[in-house]
Amino acid sequence: MTKQNVVIRSDYKLALKNNDRNISHLDSDKKCVGRLLSYYSDDKKSMMNMLDYFTGKINKHEKINLVLEDGHYASKEEYNRRQRYINKQFENSNVWRLVISLEKEFVEKNISWRELEKKLAKEVLPKFFKKMGFEDSKKICYQFSLHMNTKHPHFHIAFLERTANTRGYDNSLQYRRHGTIPKNCIKFLMNEMTLCIERESHFRPLSINLSKDLDELKKYFDVNNKDFILYDKENILLEEKILQLGKKLFESRGSNIIKYNSIKDEDIKQLTTEIKNEIFSKKELNISKNGFNKSIERMNIYLIELAKRNKIKKSDLSYTLNKEKYLNNYIFNAIVNYSLSHYKKESSKVVDSKSILEAIILKVYSKNSKMTKKEIIKNSFNNNYQLSNEVIEAIKNINREMEQAAEEFYKIKALYK
Repeated sequence: MTKQNVVIRSDYKLALKNNDRNISHLDSDKKCVGRLLSYYSDDKKSMMNMLDYFTGKINKHEKINLVLEDGHYASKEEYNRRQRYINKQFENSNVWRLVISLEKEFVEKNISWRELEKKLAKEVLPKFFKKMGFEDSKKICYQFSLHMNTKHPHFHIAFLERTANTRGYDNSLQYRRHGTIPKNCIKFLMNEMTLCIERESHFRPLSINLSKDLDELKKYFDVNNKDFILYDKENILLEEKILQLGKKLFESRGSNIIKYNSIKDEDIKQLTTEIKNEIFSKKELNISKNGFNKSIERMNIYLIELAKRNKIKKSDLSYTLNKEKYLNNYIFNAIVNYSLSHYKKESSKVVDSKSILEAIILKVYSKNSKMTKKEIIKNSFNNNYQLSNEVIEAIKNINREMEQAAEEFYKIKALYK
């Protein structure tokens, strides 16, 4: 069974004005919230000399063992002001409480406790509040303390809404009525805590390798890079598709820089995809793509294993999915913008595929008048006739010979019937 390094418990006290609250619990709930911070900040529950160790201060009584939103420890004045504010705001807002228990060894082999406190305050909890559905994490009042007096160190966290911060059914902002924190939000928090603790030792190395492989692949689509893959004059069919795409883009979008995601024309999107598929048949590009895919796979394996440890059935693979989405978008943008730019420079070379076939057939026929049109095409597709030289020659000369070629073609057209 997979060891669970993070365990979370939660409860809540409904706001005094909450329509669902139990009146008989009113006094006990007021007392509970009123002594909330004194329990949290109890220095006896912290690690010996922890405040001295974290802050570097000789007089540890200058600060209270209570971490606020920006990650700093509260002063006595802030502590008193914060408790008064919570008591007052409890009229309108529920007070939610969390206990996050951690395996001591798991944390200490990956991150310092002080660094974890800062990340919990400034990164993990704001994400958690967004996951819960609060409109603005900055409008949540929250604070927490780390207790080290048990086998499993644990954080005590309390939070409430500063102002109405939950969208109602009518889309207006209201104070949240329900108190229960959904299970999927608790599991999300468990996952984020584990990821936060392991970020430097596990996630970051994988992320660095993934970024390197992504950058390596991107260079093939950078027009200023010597490995730019679209600048391939030897691939005549690819060149023709690029020019055709540029023409379509120019006719429909003008000469401005294009964002691929803004394109609605299905023919343009299909042609762009064809170009992408054709260039990925190149060996050097596929080697680079395989490296990127392996980095994606390694990251996914880690994220899936992370979810299993936290007993989450569906892994959150949005990180790698976004990387793949970004790469695809980058490639498509490179293709359409290069095609447009290239067309504007080389528009005189644009011909349609029918004209190309006619010119090629004419070239071959002029050397061997005994061959029929059907035989030329059949032999070309069966690779029984080496057509590459004729293709290249036809394309090179097609602009100056097109009118003459077409004229001669129609003269001999009757011979093909």
